[in-house]
Amino acid sequence: MTSPNAAQARVAVITGAAGGLGQAFALRLAASGHRLLLTDRAPCHEIVAQVQQAGGQADALACDLADAADVQRFAAEALQRMGRVDVLVNNAAFMPMAPLRDITPALWRSIMAVNIDAPFLLAQAFSAGMAERGWGRIVNLASSTVWGPPPGMAAYASSKMGVIGLTRALAAELGAHGITVNAISPGLTRHPGSAANLPPQAFEHVRQRQFIPRTEVPEDLTGALAFLVSDDAAFYTGQVMNVDGGGFGF
Repeated sequence: MTSPNAAQARVAVITGAAGGLGQAFALRLAASGHRLLLTDRAPCHEIVAQVQQAGGQADALACDLADAADVQRFAAEALQRMGRVDVLVNNAAFMPMAPLRDITPALWRSIMAVNIDAPFLLAQAFSAGMAERGWGRIVNLASSTVWGPPPGMAAYASSKMGVIGLTRALAAELGAHGITVNAISPGLTRHPGSAANLPPQAFEHVRQRQFIPRTEVPEDLTGALAFLVSDDAAFYTGQVMNVDGGGFGF
């Protein structure tokens, strides 16, 4: 089957869209003509306004991605409001740092709920329609912490390795239906949220390890996303694209 009619803008859902990478992803996909449905636990008014002021189409629905029932409620409302979902960008992440001895079962479960359960549930909800139309793109966010986890990241790195496994498994199951599933693995990226929660020396340590010796910013990742959701990436699936300035080249 062919991709959606060029006259009908593809619909993209982006999670974690209120800040950081999510805002940059929203602006890039809006610029390429996607209709956007943005979600986050925090309000998305700012990025919706930016997209609309630039001439794009965006709407927002709140969702608590740590709550499986709310994720399923969001998915149903998204399909009702937008009519279809062609692109799913699982960008949201919960990244608390805690030493192994301080990771409680509740904290572990909340990290897994946001980082791996929600992407699974949203892919499950939206891939059925993608398969019916014979076209779809799912992009998950992995992390360079999988390849070199610093202390305090046992739960987060585990969840992101799970994202890689989910990416491969979904790609295998959905490839025959015209749906590609890939992951982007960023390095440490500076945005207001990360800058507020991490010391400057963390960014400097990562910068010195990279082949490109500057700190990564959200705009460094938008080109990779634009490729992965395009028709040019029709034969590219089940892959992890490391976009980290050469920090880890696996």
